[in-house]
Amino acid sequence: MVCEPKQEPTAEVELKVNGEEIELNTFARNIISQTVIGMAKSLRGVGEVETISLVVSKKVK
Repeated sequence: MVCEPKQEPTAEVELKVNGEEIELNTFARNIISQTVIGMAKSLRGVGEVETISLVVSKKVK
């Protein structure tokens, strides 16, 4: 495996936890974006992915 020291971002990613924006480096942005895009593309009926909006809320007991 080759580690690229100067990776280019593959997508724009904004991560907020409890309303606070979390700063992401290029590696984290690429991991998050490629993982979510890959999951979405694998779903039946999803064509080419241009944008994804994802909100995750922890279920309150």
